[in-house]
Amino acid sequence: MGFRGQQFAFDSPAAAAAGLIARLSPSPATRSPESVPLAAALGRILGEPVVCDRDSPAFDASSMDGYAVRAADLRAAAAAALARGEPSITLAVAGECRIGTAPPELPAPNPHPRALRIATGSPVPPTADAVIKREDLTEHADSSPAGVGSITLSLDVAQRVKAGDHVRRRGENALRGDLLLSHGSLLSASSLGALAAVGCVSPSVYSPLRVALITTGDELVPPHAAPGPYEIRNANAVAVGAMLRAQAWINLVHTTHIGDAADLASLLRGMIDGPLNAQAIVLSGGVSMGHRDPVRAALDTLGAAVIFHGLPQRPGKPMLAATLNGSVPIFGLPGNPVSAMVTCTRIVLPVLAAFAGASRTPPRLLPGMVRLAHDDGQRLGLWWHRPVRLAPGDTRAPLAHLIDTRGSGDKVSAAISDGFIELPPHTDGQTGDHAAPSSLVPFYAWPL
Repeated sequence: MGFRGQQFAFDSPAAAAAGLIARLSPSPATRSPESVPLAAALGRILGEPVVCDRDSPAFDASSMDGYAVRAADLRAAAAAALARGEPSITLAVAGECRIGTAPPELPAPNPHPRALRIATGSPVPPTADAVIKREDLTEHADSSPAGVGSITLSLDVAQRVKAGDHVRRRGENALRGDLLLSHGSLLSASSLGALAAVGCVSPSVYSPLRVALITTGDELVPPHAAPGPYEIRNANAVAVGAMLRAQAWINLVHTTHIGDAADLASLLRGMIDGPLNAQAIVLSGGVSMGHRDPVRAALDTLGAAVIFHGLPQRPGKPMLAATLNGSVPIFGLPGNPVSAMVTCTRIVLPVLAAFAGASRTPPRLLPGMVRLAHDDGQRLGLWWHRPVRLAPGDTRAPLAHLIDTRGSGDKVSAAISDGFIELPPHTDGQTGDHAAPSSLVPFYAWPL
């Protein structure tokens, strides 16, 4: 099985994406990082490693609300109370450890052990080595600055306390100079918080990848136009453009539409070598086997290296990928709307992320695992991308409900779907066992 009379260059969409990534080194243009404020860094790709500027935690800190003590003093007091037949011990509260300030010293027993009131995150004084949880004792309030004059705890609790209980040791997360984030990391909300915590307020990030989008076809009119009886509104420019713009590491520098007779080769060369300085190009339409499909001929005219033309998938079988000058990726997506959306989600975006400098595929571009609410048993001899809607499932995975669709031109089914599942082909190309109701299948959400 193949396309245009030739065998498929890759046997799956996953292999095609991995093969493209392996052939494309990160764009040289991304190697000119820029410093941006944290508020503008969400979704950008880190251009240099960031290390911890101090130990984390920077001091011994309590992981619980409670009381700082010396474990050995408590055990000695508990042993003495047990010898006297007493069921508990009482400790005077000698002060309070407050967040953001140096802790007071824990006084030595005089003659009984004492404690310091402490909150989660407060520094533990060097003279203490454990924290007793507040729920494990009884407090006796008074008018002292700590608000508690003494605490009582059972002998069982006192005997169980050991050094290190509920204490986060200085540097246990990371030491000063340890790597926090490597270059190529996609900056999420959590990673921005980590950058703030180490004082990196203007991270160096790669410049967004400059991408141009071209739709083709005489039959297309702008979305605002009233189409003739046999014309179609250009939905791909909007949908694919939105998918590209949703990535903070992409700068969609230009979107245009051309008819079948346009000089596509000259347009491509101008976008790459001209003022737009496009670093990657995504085309929609014109990649199939029709006599008015101009993309392959234009790429041949330019001397582009075609990495694949055709993949064993539905929708999106005619998809094309090529490189120009060995450094500019060009993607040819089918013109049918669902095909264009599937191939952009499944292959184009992960490949462009690597080309833009990401060290790994952004998590939101990776598939989640779902369970089919009802497997209709249908399979193809191709990788099949089927639109679904998600609903809450059990604790293991959401439920995916198949949407009745009329093919890759069915914009309505795409509009009501949350994304698509990817089903493998039959092993024999004719028949095969369909997935069991409990089996997991990969799900790709439409990019937001």
